[in-house]
Amino acid sequence: MTGVTRAGRTLALAALAVLALMLATARARADRVEEAWRRGNEAYLHGDYATAVAAYEEVERQGLGSADVAFNLGDAYFRKGALGPAIWQFERALTLDPNDDDARYNLDKARKLAARRAPDRLEGEDKDPAWIRIVGGVAPATVTWAFVALYLGFFLALMLRRRAPHETRPAWTAGVSVLGVGALLLGALLAGRLHLDRIAFGVLLPDQVAVKEGADVNYRTSFDAHAGLRVRVVDHDQDWLRVRLANGLEGWVRAQDVGLI
Repeated sequence: MTGVTRAGRTLALAALAVLALMLATARARADRVEEAWRRGNEAYLHGDYATAVAAYEEVERQGLGSADVAFNLGDAYFRKGALGPAIWQFERALTLDPNDDDARYNLDKARKLAARRAPDRLEGEDKDPAWIRIVGGVAPATVTWAFVALYLGFFLALMLRRRAPHETRPAWTAGVSVLGVGALLLGALLAGRLHLDRIAFGVLLPDQVAVKEGADVNYRTSFDAHAGLRVRVVDHDQDWLRVRLANGLEGWVRAQDVGLI
């Protein structure tokens, strides 16, 4: 009996020791993140943008990436003059928070500056299809809840119409029709958003990228593209990615030259 009690006590003490170690590790990690965040903010305020970038990237490496971290990283990269990485981070901030108007404004500003600096003259390379612009501008949670509300409202109104007096049924019919059409439209929007989330997008990072005909540096260059262009990743081959621009042009680039969104 004593042996069993001691064994149970040993297991309990071991569990407490593991829990204490986990709590200590988590606390130490939280302290590192807080210190890196503080260091990044101070460096940014003092104009040391390289240090700010390094500090914010340290926060991300700890697995605590967020829209705020991506926004600050984009801002620091922009101030540093690295337009490709800046645009990439603003894109990431908008992916994490589609309602971030500051990130949207900075993204537009950075894209225009990158386009002015670009030696290439591609047509339509930065205009996504209309459906992507529409569904990409709304938050999935917002569309989902709106769809559920209209869907339930449609069936509730349909039930109430059946019990309504005969003279009020035309009004109920109109209401049911409006709710039904709204639910269908939001359903299509939600389906488009779910499809969009399965598409791999990225941003070209270097100031100038030679887009190749194949997955090797020895292939002929199909065209040159500039920093910040949003691309769709359609294939990969080891450390190369086949990307497609919004205007339909395709080619291969090094994976290290693309920041995935």
